[in-house]
Amino acid sequence: MLKKAMGDMDLDHRKLMPEEKGRIEDEIVRFFKRERDLSLDDERAQTLLELLEEYTLRGGKRVRAILVVLGYLAVGGNDLQKARRGAVAMELIQDMLLIHDDMMDMGDVRRGGPSFHIMYRDLHRREGLRGDPEAFGRNMAIIAGDLAESFGERALLDCGLPEERVQDALRIQAEMVRDTGYGQLLDLYSEVKEGWTEEDVMKVHRYKTARYTIEAPLLIGAALSSPPDGRSRALSAFGLPVGTAFQIIDDILGLFGDPARENDKSKLSDLAEGKRTLLIIKALERCDEEERVQILSALGDGSVTEEEADVVRQIVRRTGSLEYSRERAEQLTRQGIEALDNPVLDPEVISLLKGVALDLVSRADRSGDDIKPHAVP
Repeated sequence: MLKKAMGDMDLDHRKLMPEEKGRIEDEIVRFFKRERDLSLDDERAQTLLELLEEYTLRGGKRVRAILVVLGYLAVGGNDLQKARRGAVAMELIQDMLLIHDDMMDMGDVRRGGPSFHIMYRDLHRREGLRGDPEAFGRNMAIIAGDLAESFGERALLDCGLPEERVQDALRIQAEMVRDTGYGQLLDLYSEVKEGWTEEDVMKVHRYKTARYTIEAPLLIGAALSSPPDGRSRALSAFGLPVGTAFQIIDDILGLFGDPARENDKSKLSDLAEGKRTLLIIKALERCDEEERVQILSALGDGSVTEEEADVVRQIVRRTGSLEYSRERAEQLTRQGIEALDNPVLDPEVISLLKGVALDLVSRADRSGDDIKPHAVP
């Protein structure tokens, strides 16, 4: 049944991911072509759509959209073309979240290019418009983010699957956006509130990352195929812990750098923004007073230097916080993988999801220098 639905899709997740990425991106191009045809007949609206399309297609592995497709297949879905059309919604919702996040974090770079507000700041300067280019860039980015969310709804509404299935998927997507907003709210408090704990960190990860990175895409895909049932609960039991592990690994890469990216310059940003990650929380719990002062002086310092950051990295290593964080990520990944040993889900999709989970947690294999991760069985 699954093989018939998948057609020429490769059942090896390492081959499937790049192949599906290409198919999803084809659907993104089609979506924006349709949207340009339907949009306001004004060159400024067309320019925004062109910039948003470029931004959407710039980099990224399309993991969330691919998980929509896998969730659809996991519960017996068999119209992959329509599922992929619906999966485009995740890429558009992610646009909205990233565009707004970059404004809050004052981030100038996204996916190897300028952030959306920077693109419009630069457009303002090139065209010699009146007023403040920085304010213009921020305002246009807010509009673009709002439009991207509406486009995410349109992608589901226009995917061609049965209306009742689309309505269930839209409900899950709305709840996902809501919960991600709560997670962002908590994350902002983490940068300014004393006494932040591991429990607080894990709550942020659950709401801000786990829901929209792993769990909700799978549930949206499943909803596009059939009403929520025990299979959806199994996908949640996989998605929430693995999504939390994903963020812990992201935080490791955010401090130590991503080995897959040469000369990764983003590894100062988490410290500069004052993010109280699990790495920082556990290091603060275990360090001496002098080290505590060193961490806190770097945390939230927008001009933190590489040398100051390296002092923090050494403390994180010495206190065992790096090893603790990796072990926590591996424990959560194992928990999610075990939840997939469930007869209600398609066994071939289970195998694919296990592979995806292991790849996500292994992204930091070489990050942190001398500390190596344990194998996740």
